[in-house]
Amino acid sequence: MKFVFCSFCTNATNRKGFTLLELLVVVMIIGLLTSIAVPQYNRSVRRAEMMEGLSHGKTIYDAALRYKSVNGEGPTNFNQLDIGFAGATINGSSFVDGNFTYILYPAQKKVTVQSNVGGYRLDMLFPTVSSTGVSAPILCCPNRGDKNAEWLCKTSSGGATASGGCYEIK
Repeated sequence: MKFVFCSFCTNATNRKGFTLLELLVVVMIIGLLTSIAVPQYNRSVRRAEMMEGLSHGKTIYDAALRYKSVNGEGPTNFNQLDIGFAGATINGSSFVDGNFTYILYPAQKKVTVQSNVGGYRLDMLFPTVSSTGVSAPILCCPNRGDKNAEWLCKTSSGGATASGGCYEIK
C-alpha cells in the first residue's frame, strides 16, 4: 500500500511546471539577445534614414545641375528648380521635410541635407573641373562628439576622410 501526502511533491513524473532557475536562464538569454539586436536595429534605422536624405538630396542636386546647365549659373532658391516638394513649405533657399532640412547655398555651390534627428549633414558640392577631371563629391559630416553619426558617416564612405572632419561618400 502506497500513501500520497501531497499532490505537488518532487516526484519527476508528476512535475508540470518550470523551476525558478529555468525561468531565470530563459530571461537571461532573452535579455542577451535583445541587448545585441536593439543596437543593430537602431543602426539599421539610422542608415535607412540617411539613405532617404541622400536620395532626396540627390534629386534636388540633380535638379540644381539641370538648372545650371540651362541658365549658366546655379539656382539661388528652390522655387527655380523643375521639381516639386509635396507638403513642404519652401522658404527661398531652405525648407523642412520630415526628418531633414534642405538648404541651397548658391555661394558655396552646394546643397546641404541636415538631419533633424541624427547628428550629421550631407553636403553635395556642385561639380568642379580641373586638370585631373571633374569632381562632384558628396560629404557626410558628423556633428562633433556624436559617435553614432561618425560611425554612420565613416561606414557609408568606406572610411575615406575628406576635409573638415567630413567623409566622402563613394
